[in-house]
Amino acid sequence: MKKYSITISNMITVSRLVLLPFIVYFLVNGNRSIAFVIMLVSLFSDGLDGYLARRLHQESQLGRFLDPFCDKIFLAVVLVTLLYIGAIPLWIVIVIVVRDFLILLGSYVLLSNKSVVEPSNTYGKITGFIFGGLILAFTIDLNLIGNILMYLSVPVMTLAFITYIVNYLRIMRGER
Repeated sequence: MKKYSITISNMITVSRLVLLPFIVYFLVNGNRSIAFVIMLVSLFSDGLDGYLARRLHQESQLGRFLDPFCDKIFLAVVLVTLLYIGAIPLWIVIVIVVRDFLILLGSYVLLSNKSVVEPSNTYGKITGFIFGGLILAFTIDLNLIGNILMYLSVPVMTLAFITYIVNYLRIMRGER
């Protein structure tokens, strides 16, 4: 696996950040359906970048760091914007953003000290899928679905977070 490289999959990953200002603009200006479509494109690209990296044998340490970094920035900005327009409750924004910040901080420490990037675990992938559905549902006022996904996300995100902590500690101790 390459340590650092600019690849098609990494460019697709970064494109999610490029689309963020458009999503924010359309949400703040009441054009939720347009924001929804751009979010769908962004969420589709999240699956596409990993698939292409594996398929084209372009997996890299940069991509392993960049993908979750962009995902977390994307999610935080969209959540804060949905909060700003009154579409989502404050508590879930705080829980998700704090959790993601701690995961990013841990990833940075691992990369800095051990030159390792811990890949997403199964619970993390499930959580990401639920978060995608959650932001899409609240974007187009499907509040019942959004609320179900919001409450469903809490135990799954907790399991993912605990798994990250256990793996982090093992790597820092040199057990992995």
